[in-house]
Amino acid sequence: MNRDKPAPVRPLAGSVIPRQLNFARAGGLLLALEIVGVVIGFGSTVYFATTLGAAALGVFFLFEAALGTLGTFGDFGINGAIEKRISEGREPGSVLSAGLLLKGALVLGLTAVVVPFRQAINAYVGAVVVGPLLVALVLSQLAVLSIHVMRAELRADETAILQFLRLVTYVAVSVALIRFGAGPMALVYGLIAGYLVLLAGGVRRTSTVPARPSIRHVRTLVDYAKFNGIWGLGGQAYNTMDILVIGLFLTSADVAAYELAWRVTLMTGIVGGVVANTVFAQMSAWDAAGQRDRIAPTVRDGLLASLVLVVPSFVGVALLSEEILGFVFGPEFVIAAAAFVVLMGEKLVAAVNNVFDATVRAVDRPDIGAYATVASLALNIVLNILLVPRYGLVGAGLATGLSMAINTVVLGGFLRRLVPIEFPVREVGWCVAAAGLMGVAVVAAGTVLPATLAGLVGRILLGGAVYGAVVLASPSIRAKFFSAVGQFGG
Repeated sequence: MNRDKPAPVRPLAGSVIPRQLNFARAGGLLLALEIVGVVIGFGSTVYFATTLGAAALGVFFLFEAALGTLGTFGDFGINGAIEKRISEGREPGSVLSAGLLLKGALVLGLTAVVVPFRQAINAYVGAVVVGPLLVALVLSQLAVLSIHVMRAELRADETAILQFLRLVTYVAVSVALIRFGAGPMALVYGLIAGYLVLLAGGVRRTSTVPARPSIRHVRTLVDYAKFNGIWGLGGQAYNTMDILVIGLFLTSADVAAYELAWRVTLMTGIVGGVVANTVFAQMSAWDAAGQRDRIAPTVRDGLLASLVLVVPSFVGVALLSEEILGFVFGPEFVIAAAAFVVLMGEKLVAAVNNVFDATVRAVDRPDIGAYATVASLALNIVLNILLVPRYGLVGAGLATGLSMAINTVVLGGFLRRLVPIEFPVREVGWCVAAAGLMGVAVVAAGTVLPATLAGLVGRILLGGAVYGAVVLASPSIRAKFFSAVGQFGG
């Protein structure tokens, strides 16, 4: 494997974006709306699970997995390439137009492949979905592209409201259609409506105007995307390979139970996602300006922020997995309790991976992501096929976790050659100790509170209060927290 840096793409002429991103303000706005979105998303998922049942909900989850897989090939790294090149501030309009041409060609090619296999796809998902699938593919590609353009313009904070509106639209339309008896297709049409709203808002808010592209603009995107596309393929496999294999070997009810457990663990990673989305464009601008020394402290703080919520969540899920799935979603979803714990452990690694991933992309090294992806993607596919038939849902969780660990190790190993990474050992250790004390409090509360949904909520709230109090007792963490609050207010 060639570890030397490839020849850099010649910069496009033009001025660099002058805007400076306020990390605390942008991250705070994103996080606040993410939290509200998590509450709405979680509540709606509970409603969908209890109203539709596991089998019907599994149909929608397979539709989403199919859409995500097609979307990865319909983009193949172009979105990330557009974000990177526009964030460098050089001829953004021409870059955007070149990207639209490339994406249009990919989507048309996918359509030509999907239509002849429509019967097989409908049979796999369990409903007639190919028509809505192609509509959702086009809308999602354009909508997500608009978000990447806004991030490239250092306006990550403004994307939060659009993502929130997309979620609200999805939930509102889905609930309304369920009441009219649309079944799982209600969620499909709600998803399409949400992407339509996201696209409309994104087009309205982006300031980059398409301009005539040249072969040079196409080439600079392809040079980045050829690695970034492999990277994205690995990310999609990480998100959906387990679901696709479960749908092949197990039942729709297994798909629904596993996916619900997965989605609950995703909620604990919202801070890491916000950190990655907030810092990427700014770190990219620093790298383009030759200010790479400013990146390392941001990486260290990003690692701490990404882990601060995941560490106690792992302890909580390890203690309460059956109660969370059973009381919140229903007894039929408890079959995923053990996999729930495994997936939550995987999120500890994913929190670190989020920051490494954003940093590697920001320093214009998509080849590193491609190397990491090749290793983890191959492992993910092989392990899912081997472990799911034998160990069921736990096997799927193990396959996902091990592939994420390999990806993170490879990214970190390469990244240390480019940016001096310093892991916040002391602060994270404090968080681990705080989570241990939280676990003691949760167990003790279980001997007093009733084994009901109300009792579960009480134990979670108590654990959260204990963890928060102990974490903020650390002078360094407390200082970082209040500094971020002060910057957000300023």
